[in-house]
Amino acid sequence: MKYAVCLALLFAMFSSCSSDQQFAPADNALVAAQQFLGGCLKGDFKQAANYIITDSVNTAQLGHLKDAYYHNNSDQRIEYRTANIIIKNDEVVSATEEIITYENSYDKITRKLKSVKTDQGWKVDLKYTFSGNL
Repeated sequence: MKYAVCLALLFAMFSSCSSDQQFAPADNALVAAQQFLGGCLKGDFKQAANYIITDSVNTAQLGHLKDAYYHNNSDQRIEYRTANIIIKNDEVVSATEEIITYENSYDKITRKLKSVKTDQGWKVDLKYTFSGNL
């Protein structure tokens, strides 16, 4: 009996360690942007991927962001991981679209993201960020 309990506990521990991390849906445009950006800054591209609209263009753009992140040296990656996200403006385009203007405290470059309301919560649409059609 003791052996079975220990075995069950060990199985539960290993199962929880190997399960995929679940991310809560974003309930507004700012949360989607912050979760996406936080993932990118930390190098957690699984988190970032959860907060983008899943299509071939967005997936490719996220791949480019990931490549750029790992092209940085280790000191730069540490700086990005510890950087804060600074929201400069939140422009409501419609009930389902917002443009978020932001920068991070490390490189201080002003950038824009488009958040879109979907059936799975708010998501970032990178097509608009990189196409210039904000």
